[in-house]
Order: sequence, then structure tokens, then C-alpha cells
Amino acid sequence: MAQEHLRDQLNYPFAAFVGNDLARKALKVAASSADIHSVLICGPKGTGKSVLARSMEDIAEGRKVVNLPLNSSEDQIFGGMSVEETLRKGRRVLSNNVLLRADGNILFVDDVNLLPDYVLNQVLNAAENGFHVVEREGISETYDCRFLFVATMDPEEGGISDHLLDRFDICVFLSTLEDEELRMTLCERCLSFQKDPEGFILSFAEETGRMRDEVTEARARARFTRVPEGYCAAISEVCNQLNVAGHRGDISVMNAACTLAALDGKDLANLDHLKDAAAMCLEHRRNNPPEQQQQPDQQPSEDPPDDREDEEPEEQQNDQQQDDQDRPPEEPDDQQEQRPPEEGDAEVPPPVDPDGMQEQVFDIGDVYKVVDYMPKENATLNQGVSGRRSGANIRDSAGKVIGYRIPKGKVSDIALCASIRASAPSQIYRDHSELAIVLKREDLREKVREKRQGNSILFLVDGSGSIGAQKRMVAVKGAILSMLKDAYQKRDRIGMAVFRMNTAEEVLPLTKSILKAYNVLQDIPTGGRTPLIHGLLKGYDILKGVDGKDSRPVMVILSDGRCNVAYTSGQKPVDEMLSTARSLSKTGIRFIVIDTEAGRMQFGLALELCRALDGTYLRLENLNAEYIECSVKYAIEG
Repeated sequence: MAQEHLRDQLNYPFAAFVGNDLARKALKVAASSADIHSVLICGPKGTGKSVLARSMEDIAEGRKVVNLPLNSSEDQIFGGMSVEETLRKGRRVLSNNVLLRADGNILFVDDVNLLPDYVLNQVLNAAENGFHVVEREGISETYDCRFLFVATMDPEEGGISDHLLDRFDICVFLSTLEDEELRMTLCERCLSFQKDPEGFILSFAEETGRMRDEVTEARARARFTRVPEGYCAAISEVCNQLNVAGHRGDISVMNAACTLAALDGKDLANLDHLKDAAAMCLEHRRNNPPEQQQQPDQQPSEDPPDDREDEEPEEQQNDQQQDDQDRPPEEPDDQQEQRPPEEGDAEVPPPVDPDGMQEQVFDIGDVYKVVDYMPKENATLNQGVSGRRSGANIRDSAGKVIGYRIPKGKVSDIALCASIRASAPSQIYRDHSELAIVLKREDLREKVREKRQGNSILFLVDGSGSIGAQKRMVAVKGAILSMLKDAYQKRDRIGMAVFRMNTAEEVLPLTKSILKAYNVLQDIPTGGRTPLIHGLLKGYDILKGVDGKDSRPVMVILSDGRCNVAYTSGQKPVDEMLSTARSLSKTGIRFIVIDTEAGRMQFGLALELCRALDGTYLRLENLNAEYIECSVKYAIEG
């Protein structure tokens, strides 16, 4: 037992780590530079991310690794009012906290993607600024907290927003070792450490001391190293080629290149330093898919007149489709019964059979500010993922304090200021021989906390031929991109599925990357029939795995509702669609139907679908907040 306890207290030596040389070099850079404030280590489970991060104590002389637990409250991380000291001294006293303990050390958090966004943002602010300002519970205080922030995450367990990812100066990716000799060496070293941790650490003491000396010398030299003038232009060019947003990438590359030169004992960075620095600082900031970045710029292969000639038949075809769409079908379809709608009919047939339509890919329309289309929902949850879309009162000690209340039962999260104020009128009658302020049970108040909860939004897009009429898909894509940007700003996860022809497919798994969504949206084709039932079931399959406690599942359906493909042979498509919708309305998924129907003849099937889903209904043109504002202003002013 004593041996196991000792092993838990000792860190695996930094010098004994096998493979992933770039990651080890990145941590040496971070330990050697006063301008590198944060490092993110990504990789699949079991690759030694946490082991490597904790072993930084070996090379960072005089600095210790301070852990930041994921379940810590804001008061525990950033500081709040100390209950004991405040009651003893009779004045507000700032509590000890994680950032204070991290001052001059290394702050480490495992699985940083599970940390709430607003907490991670404040920690990154403190790491960059070197101080933190506390403004809560009557305390207004600033304290120093200069630390190196090191975090790990497994991308398979969820990511973090692009904004927060960009704030990490360095991001490195660990990979599973495939070389048999390296794997064998790793296993042998791990077994040796488990059996005799002290002896194993001693066997690497000389190499560890050498690395520590290198870091100490580089830290003193790094402030004097420089990047040659020509390299600054090269850094900017690389960042532009990778479509890096902002300028944090450029600055981080220059700081890392200077530190790499200092580690090599040089006063000027060279090309090799620049390449390594770019690999450390730009990989997580690049906004172009790797396959696009490796291709040279493509020149148009056709002349403008040819493009115009190609477009003319397409426009004529769309006009013909719209003409056909505006009048009832003349002949029944081979598979489904097609006839003009009569009173009492449950099924209204779609007005056009687009089976023979040529597949087209339309451009993305104008982007605009969207209205708040998400339905409000009051909820009290035990926990929730951090987001900006909606708030929920929670019962644990996480989340932002929004007020206080008289407790019912056991008090788990005391609101000290409110409790002291409640006791103020009675203090004159109480015994203060031991305490400056005396609180009793009837004085106690508890905090009310709120955690912003994100949504998992699946955009279910109608890619059938009826949406291509009059290039309606251009407006639909513009609306989708507008909603995607709105979802990104509110920290929601977004996914996309398309139904067309005779099936539905997921084209974008749930993600927080709007760039991935944009690339997928750009290439969505239009043409064929409308298998809306297939789309509903595919959307349900995708969202049923979303945990309602961590994220709210929302399905946004963009369609005219003209289902003309049955899921079950022999069933009428519209009847089956409405029946399926009524069943899905009980699954806990929130549905929003965006009606894309246009033209002189409209059947209102999207509205019927929305009623069956018990969802929220909007017409496509009502999504544009600026359009609605102008319409209201026009109506008011006459």
C-alpha cells in the first residue's frame, strides 16, 4: 500500500516519455517562454496526454502543477467571500482559490472540453493578463495570478468552440504509437515505473537535469532572440494561406520561433524553428480542409460566354418547373395516387413529379440577422452544458449566481451576503464574544444559480426538385447559413441532414464548427422527389442519442411539406407523414418547421406537418429580422 501511495505522489519523468517529439518540444517551449500562456494537448484516450502535462514539473524549475477539478464552482476557481474569515473578522475577506494557488505555477485541467465555456474563457483571460478581477458578493478585488495554463482533451468526447480554441497559444496532437519498437519501449518503461518509481525516476535524473538546465537558460535568453525581417512576411503569408482568423496565430508563431531558437542557444530564429513553430501554433487555427490546402489555385476552364450558354437552359427548365408546379398534375403517378384535392381528403398530392429533374447545385443566398426562432422553455435541471441560448435553474454549486432565496430543507450553497443582511437587525441582541457576526438558522439564505444551456440543432433540409423551382434553394441556403451563424454565436452544436430522391442522409454530424457546415451547405444538390418521412426518421435517429441533460435536441425542418414518397409500401405519403410526425412529437425533441412553399398555388402541408409535430411554425421570409423590422416600420409610418 505504501508503494502504491508513493507511486501516486510521483510523476512519470518527462525525459522518459516515448514518441510524439513535437508535443514534448512544444511543452519545453511553453516552459521556456514568458510570452506563451496556454497549451492544449489533444489526442485519443490512452496516449499519455495527462502524464505528459503533469511531468512538466521536471523541466519547469520551481513551478508546480496545480489541478483544476472540472466540478469546481466559480468561487473555488476565481474566489469569493470566505465564510470563516468574514464571520471572524467582521469584514468581507476574499477566499483562497485555484488561481491564487496557481500564481507562479502551472495550472492543469484534464478534459477541458467538459469545462463550461464561460469558465474556460475567464481562465484563459487570467493566464494571458496575469491577474484576475473579482466582482461578486460585495467584493471588488484584483489579485496577481501569473501561470502557464496546460489543458488536455480527447476530440472524440466533444470539442470546444473555435473562438476558445484560437485563444490557446499552442495546440499539439498526440497519436498512438505505431512503431513496434517504440511501443515495446513504452511498455517496458511503464512497467519499470510501476514496480520501482523512485529507482526509475533516478535512472532518468541526469537527462531530466539537462533538460531543466536547457529550459532555464532558454527562458533567460528568449527575451533577446529575434525573428529576421523576411520571416515576418513569411509568417503572415502562411497564416493567410491557411485562412487563419485574427492575428493571435501570427504572434504565437513568432513567440514560439524565438523560444525554439533560444533552446538551441541561438539569437536569431531560422527556417527550421519557423516550421516547428507553425506546426505548434497554426494547426488548430487553420480554416481550410487539408485536401483544399494541398491543391494549387484553380483557374476557370471555361470562358464567360460558355457559362452563360450553360445557364440559359437551366433557367428555362426552372421556369418550366414553376409553371408545372402552379397547376395541378394531369396524370397519376405510377406509385402513388395523384388527383386534384377534394374536400375531406387527408392527402393533398404534390403538384409536380420532379423525378426527371436534372440535379443542380445552387449558390448560397444573402445572409441576414435571424429572429429568435427558438421556442422558450422553462426548466429546472441538475446539470447542463454551457451555452448562450437559454438558461435553466440548477441545484448544484456550478453556474452563475442570479439571486438568493429562503432555503427549504438542507442548505447546500449558502448566500453569505444575503444571510448577513438578513441577520443585521438581530446582531445587537446576540452574543459576540467569539464571533463578530452571529448567524442563526432563520438568517440563512441560499444562492440561486443559472447555467446557460446549449442546444443540439439538426437542420433537416428538403433537397427535392420542388425546392429548386424559381431557384428557391438559393434563399433556403441563405436562411440556413444565417441560422448556422446564429447557432454558432450562441454556442450551439449544429448538424445537417438532407432528404431527396428516395432516401435521407446525414451530411454533417453535430459540430460547433460553422466552417464545416458552410462547406457542406455549399455542395448540397437539388433534384428528385420528396421523401420527407425518410428525413424525419433519419433526424430522429441522429438526435435520439443526444442527452437531454447535457444539450437540448432541436430539429429545424426546411421544406414545403409536399411529401410524395411513402416509407411503407401501399401507404399514402402525406397520411403516413402526418402519422409519423404525431409519433415523433412525443420523443422530447423540439421541432421547428420553416415553410419554404412559394408560388400561386399553395397547399399548406408544412403547416399541417408542424401541427402534427406540435412544433413551432415560421415562413421562410419571416426569419429575416431586418425584413420584419422594415415591414413594421412601414406599417407604422404608413
